[in-house]
Amino acid sequence: MPNITWYCIPALIGLSATVYTIFTKRKVYKLSTFIVFYLFSTGVTWIGEFVVLGLFNSYAYRTGIFPSPWAQNLLGHLILNSTFYPGTAILVGAYSLGLGWISLITILYLFFEYLFLKLGIYVHHWWKYYMTGIIILVYQFFSKIWFKKMDKMQHGWLKYITFYLVGFVLLHYPAPILLLWGKQYYNVHWVSDLYLSSTLFIFSYQLVESLIYVFFVCVLNNWYWKIVPYLVALIGQSVLLSIKVLVVCDGWSFLYTVLVYYLSITAFIVIEKNFLPEESPTE
Repeated sequence: MPNITWYCIPALIGLSATVYTIFTKRKVYKLSTFIVFYLFSTGVTWIGEFVVLGLFNSYAYRTGIFPSPWAQNLLGHLILNSTFYPGTAILVGAYSLGLGWISLITILYLFFEYLFLKLGIYVHHWWKYYMTGIIILVYQFFSKIWFKKMDKMQHGWLKYITFYLVGFVLLHYPAPILLLWGKQYYNVHWVSDLYLSSTLFIFSYQLVESLIYVFFVCVLNNWYWKIVPYLVALIGQSVLLSIKVLVVCDGWSFLYTVLVYYLSITAFIVIEKNFLPEESPTE
């Protein structure tokens, strides 16, 4: 079986958990709550993996398909951290699962880790099993606590932090896809591998950029301030293109880059506008 097929199994479990939770809890929570929390929990895992994998090279995904080991890491990261992790988080949060269920979910994570290691499609560098166990337990309990706070997010730091991560995920998601697709990359030469160097740069850049978007969209919260993120995106990417940091190739166009940026910003504004905290459920 191709390596990538094995990675799709936990991804499908995560997506199935998401669909099941949204369907069974549709009368308790609004769809917007699920969307916001899914994106938020995805952002948490992305930042965590940026640190342990991107900065400290703790393990490696062997997804196949790409010759570059960091392209394989990037693909494995996108598959698992955008499906499996937020899928279990939304299940734990919406059902307010206790220690027993959270422990079973943690065991499931450890099982996949063991299986992937045995299959040779995942490699530990300095990472250990117990680290996975601790992080998954903490992540699930954190998800449970944060989901309960979703009904108190009319304004204030809880909302700003939540939407910071929501905005970051929406803003950043196209970058690794376009990189793997061979359409654009960021030429900064921070490290020898193009995929890692480009990802380190644009990930860091958009972490800062997302702060600007949250400030003008969520904090100031007037329609005319919402124009600023579009200007920031256009000016920022134009400067990166002019100094030859942003490189577009294989028939891609800078216009397409800007359009993708604008779609991400628009999605963020629409989600923020339509997000209404829940009344605390009685069941």
